[in-house]
Amino acid sequence: MKKKTVMACCAASLVLSLLFGAFSILPVRSFAQNGDKQSEVLLVPGGTPFGVRFRTDGAVIFHVKEGSPAGSAGLTAGDVVVGVNAETVHSGSDLQRLLRAGKGEKTVLRVARGRKTWKLAVVPDENGEIGVHVRDSLAGIGTLSFFEPQSGRFAGLGHGICETHSKELLPLGEGSLSAVRLIGIVRGSPGAPGQLRGIFCPGTTGKLTSNEEEGIFGTLDEPPAGEALPAAKAEELREGRAVIRCTVTDGRTDDYEIEIERIISTDSSGKNFLLRVTDQRLIEQTGGIVQGMSGSPIIQNGRIVGAVTHVLLEDPERGYGIFVGNMLKKMEKR
Repeated sequence: MKKKTVMACCAASLVLSLLFGAFSILPVRSFAQNGDKQSEVLLVPGGTPFGVRFRTDGAVIFHVKEGSPAGSAGLTAGDVVVGVNAETVHSGSDLQRLLRAGKGEKTVLRVARGRKTWKLAVVPDENGEIGVHVRDSLAGIGTLSFFEPQSGRFAGLGHGICETHSKELLPLGEGSLSAVRLIGIVRGSPGAPGQLRGIFCPGTTGKLTSNEEEGIFGTLDEPPAGEALPAAKAEELREGRAVIRCTVTDGRTDDYEIEIERIISTDSSGKNFLLRVTDQRLIEQTGGIVQGMSGSPIIQNGRIVGAVTHVLLEDPERGYGIFVGNMLKKMEKR
């Protein structure tokens, strides 16, 4: 039977978590995936939770009323309205203002769905409504994957921040990081993923610059403490024992034993390997992998080999990880 996976996404709340599943960039100029003789990339492993405030570029539709002008035009949840007629839409308030200005008249929307953009015609009613609910900001908790000292950039989450319904990447307008105080754990169980619960601390600790399938990337105001470790090359990733570094008790980051059960591929950007939590300390506290742990770095033989990305819905002790090279390649381009 096909494995089911779960990935939590940002929600508009200050007390929540994401399987950042979480959010969760360095001089990767010299990174070698195929054993080439190039300089070793040193990264400071993360494992600490952070809060993400994410503002989209455009108005994201999360509900379309049945029989509405929007529904008749073909709009659906997950679409992002990026323009009205000749005007650019950066936010929900932009969309509302422009629709009201064109009430009762044919209005052309520029809509992004995935990587494609096209135009749709609608006629707003007498109130300037087309029958959609939109949002333009999100917030959630994820985990820092690693920090590159030379460039001052970080990577987190191991997967992108996506729209809940369509699972498409959300376009980043602007975003910031904040420190988080953990206030509790909801243990995971088969069919019911757990979560880290926390609240955002005042102020910001960094800035988001990119939201990609391989994670979120940006800069930190202050470098994290810790010893830098080399990033593993593709041929150095092994099935067998490893550890994940994460924080499940407020203020305490620790290493927990796991088993890399199967390497699927180091070429793709998604689920590169299957892992299982074997450390009874973590299982007793969380039940395994929970929402909010996405991005937790995975260390094997003294090298950073990747980050946690997903949990298996039917077995919270097992999940998926992304290979560190895929995160570094994306960061190199930003």
